[in-house]
Amino acid sequence: MKLPFTYKMLQEWGGAVTFRDGHTLFERGLVLDAVFEDPHMRGTLSWGSRSIKTSARILPDHSCENGCPCRDNVERGIICAHVIALGLALLARNSDPERERKLQEEQRRAQHMRQVEAKAFFKRAAPGTPGALNCALLLGLPRGWRAAAPGGKIPVRVFLEYHGAKHPIGEVPRETVLGLTQQDEAVLFVLEEIAEGEVPGELQIGTADFINLLSLLTGRSLWEEGGRELAVNATPVATALRVDLDHENGELLLVAHTELPFVRGAEFPTYLVAGKGGWVFGGGHFWPLEKLLPMPLWEIYKRQVVVPRADVPRFLREEMPRLAAHIRVEAEVEPDVFSFEPEAPEFRLVVRGSPASLALQLLAVYGEIELAAGQSSAKGSFAHPDPEDILRYTVRDLPAEQQGLAAMARFGISGRTGAELNSIVGTREVLNFLGNAIPALRRRGWRVEWDGRIRATMDNAIFATPVVRIDPEAGGNGWFDVRFDYDAGEEEGLSGADIQRALLKGDAYVERNGRTILLDAEAIRALQSVFADCASGEGKRPGSFRLAPVYAAYAASALQALDGVDVEAPPDWIQSAAQKNRLEPMAAEPLDPVFERLLRPYQKDGVRWLRFLERNRFGGILADEMGLGKTLQALVWMTMAGAERTDGSRKPSLIVCPTSLVDNWAAEAARFTPWLKVGTMTGADRHARWKDLAGLDLVVTSYALTRRDIALYEPIEFMAVVLDEAQHIKNQSTQNAHAAKRLRAEHRFVLTGTPIENGVSDLWSIMDFLMPGYLGSHESFRANIEQPIAQGGPEGELAQWKLRRKLRPFLLRRMKKDVAKELPPKIERVAACALSHDQKKVYAALLEDSRRKIAELVAAQGFQRSKFEILNTLLRLRQTCCHLDLLKLEGLESKEPSAKMDLFFELLDEAMDAGHRVLVFSQFVSMLTILRGELGRRGLRYCYLDGATQERLKIVQEFNRDASIPLFLISLKAGGTGLNLTGADMVIHYDPWWNPAVENQATDRAYRIGQKRTVYSVKLIAQDSIEERVLALQRKKQKLYNATLEDGDDATDVHNLTWEDVQELLAL
Repeated sequence: MKLPFTYKMLQEWGGAVTFRDGHTLFERGLVLDAVFEDPHMRGTLSWGSRSIKTSARILPDHSCENGCPCRDNVERGIICAHVIALGLALLARNSDPERERKLQEEQRRAQHMRQVEAKAFFKRAAPGTPGALNCALLLGLPRGWRAAAPGGKIPVRVFLEYHGAKHPIGEVPRETVLGLTQQDEAVLFVLEEIAEGEVPGELQIGTADFINLLSLLTGRSLWEEGGRELAVNATPVATALRVDLDHENGELLLVAHTELPFVRGAEFPTYLVAGKGGWVFGGGHFWPLEKLLPMPLWEIYKRQVVVPRADVPRFLREEMPRLAAHIRVEAEVEPDVFSFEPEAPEFRLVVRGSPASLALQLLAVYGEIELAAGQSSAKGSFAHPDPEDILRYTVRDLPAEQQGLAAMARFGISGRTGAELNSIVGTREVLNFLGNAIPALRRRGWRVEWDGRIRATMDNAIFATPVVRIDPEAGGNGWFDVRFDYDAGEEEGLSGADIQRALLKGDAYVERNGRTILLDAEAIRALQSVFADCASGEGKRPGSFRLAPVYAAYAASALQALDGVDVEAPPDWIQSAAQKNRLEPMAAEPLDPVFERLLRPYQKDGVRWLRFLERNRFGGILADEMGLGKTLQALVWMTMAGAERTDGSRKPSLIVCPTSLVDNWAAEAARFTPWLKVGTMTGADRHARWKDLAGLDLVVTSYALTRRDIALYEPIEFMAVVLDEAQHIKNQSTQNAHAAKRLRAEHRFVLTGTPIENGVSDLWSIMDFLMPGYLGSHESFRANIEQPIAQGGPEGELAQWKLRRKLRPFLLRRMKKDVAKELPPKIERVAACALSHDQKKVYAALLEDSRRKIAELVAAQGFQRSKFEILNTLLRLRQTCCHLDLLKLEGLESKEPSAKMDLFFELLDEAMDAGHRVLVFSQFVSMLTILRGELGRRGLRYCYLDGATQERLKIVQEFNRDASIPLFLISLKAGGTGLNLTGADMVIHYDPWWNPAVENQATDRAYRIGQKRTVYSVKLIAQDSIEERVLALQRKKQKLYNATLEDGDDATDVHNLTWEDVQELLAL
């Protein structure tokens, strides 16, 4: 029923004071009954020891005529608190259908009870009354009562206990006068109300009535069939909502959890809830519930509730905080654990109209959801679960939709959203749109739908198709001729000149013989551009031109990628080009059994690719992501290429790399290809070893030393020159680049995880080292590729498209996600570097001094009493390996304070370029401070945490939520445990700790449940230093503990060092 008054009207009738008094009466539950019969409201209120009947009439102008007999109305003529309380009760009942239902049920029961004959009820008397049967009322439950409870009905058996025995109440004569306690009489009265008359020996009781009975039986017991006593307790218990994540399918599992005494094993409590009350049963006891879940979640009291994956983000973001306001929530996961990444939309362009005018609508499609591009909509708040990663969701990508609108704007179609695009009016404008835009948008993967007369026009439309004819020269030297034609079906004689004239006028169609031929203007311009910057000569036929073999793969790839272009070429030429573009598998390459076991499948593919380039005398860029083994693949290729040569043709290969990686190359070669003769051309004495160079298989040097020694290297022809971390020659005008290009070799290769750092000109310099002239001159590259890409727009897209295809045959890049099935869940490696010249001097002096002092100290005081001084000495040596500034030595001015920091930033640059997010651990807060200073100088964002950091959780959440922060610096002790940082997938340990278990705990901040990417863990170690010996000590002791099957967590703790360990560390 709709009431003719509101909460606000009651406030206006009574005023602030009277309304407050009336609200108090209502809240205290003093309104005994309330009825509204339009236009009157009537009711009864409790008033001290008596009651007062009040009433009021609602007038047509929505004012109120008071009919209450109270003094405020009779003497003062104002609206009283009684009427306000009555109105509030009616409003409350009207807004709560359950309350209305209960009221009607109570009225029905009362009416029925008045009609039941009095003889149907037992007479009562106080216990001990003459003629009364002194007895106790007992309630019993059959064994299956718990299974019936979720259905809303509980079977209850009623007994009277007298003369030492229990008797079903239905067998006791009705004329018997029962001597009952007040509590038993109250229970019997409720049972008679429930039964609506005579109480049978067993009755089905609704949950609400059963809860009422339990409240009356507090402190007593019920009996279960078989004799077990079920205690009814008075102490409320708290229920928590437990929210668990199903690690198999990503669903949330909601369970009501109550800690109950006396519950054993896997017993699941039985919950009884109705109205505003609830009880829980377990372990033979009933307990009242302190608070109830909101009614929509009461299903949880019956069984585990599952939140489907698609609803998980909304539940955690919106519903769980609301629930936490009502009840304690124990959640295994928080919203910040999940990642929400943009989902690439599919675009659907709906075109309606005729050849004279068109109306357009652009839709962004996400699975089954269609939205007008860029337009806000409730449907746009979806989150699609990633089937491969339970913690990843994809969401609407508004920036991509804006890019779709921008693509339309390039063709003169603008609008704030996809539903507000401007129309196209005029035949010429429509034809230009059809020729310019439609083929180009279809190439982007857009679906175009036609509606109206324009559908028939497009069904019969004629497009001029460019035809490219490839004619390889005889003799198999690889050179080939290229010629263009245009095919317009039956319309013969369409020439390139006709096409060019139309394009110059800005038209995308040609009128010929009364028919309109549409031109795919973008494809034609792209086709003309494909060969624009290739070094070419005059072909054999008129209008043709001649290209060198190096362009074959690029030409095939570019032509086949152009939608709407026909290519006529011999099958052998197409197959050969496809192989160079890795569109067809490389020929099987037999591998040595050692390499067959050592290499992963993708690494074998990399070696085959290097062999293919070697045989075709091409250079190449191996640009695999960090951690995928570029060094190993290069070593295997050099071994195989060198093994095919006779003694007379054997030549060494030269590796040029950053100074910090020279020793790492030597170590990797010793590990994987120990039969190769390796020499490092570093140090002041390197020239003395020059005479031995010809007898080596592998020479390793740095970019800095190559610059200095280029006059000595230039006369030597190497089998191969391999540049590692080739971004060091990205600037073609630097001395590094000039020196590298003066090196002579049969084969040239480049290894880099970051082929582009600053711009595409980096690639030109690298390719100019590998294959001079392939990308044209630097001036033409800047004009035709670099500048258009920087400016964006269609010309920029075309330039990027050409560059990708030119590079594809000669650049191989695999990401971890591409080869994830071949990788273990966690990759760990040691990255070694030699100490800088300054570090070596300080380290040698410290070591010599330490050996002498410690030997004397132990001889004088014994090992245990000297331990503090020994540990302090070891600390100083380890600090020297990290950075000389940690020592705080007076008067020390170092040009090279840390070779390790140089290595760190080499790794970091490559990691960031590949999109990794990195955790960096160090035990030295002062080392992290130095890194923070350098990161600030480079303008890199990072998070930071040490033992003094406040609001740890806030910082962790910031890193997990903001994917644009690539780096998190953490002190080992502060961040080793308790952090969930699955936003990162790479861990760098800047310095080794004595106990590897602590390092492992730190690595596991990233390698945790929910981490679907391979985690890459790197330890930075200074060669020929205490750090190498710490690593060896770790391995030695861990091996011993593993062999004895004991817990080795403290196997190498610093406080457990023995005198023998110290002697080994310092080589005493």
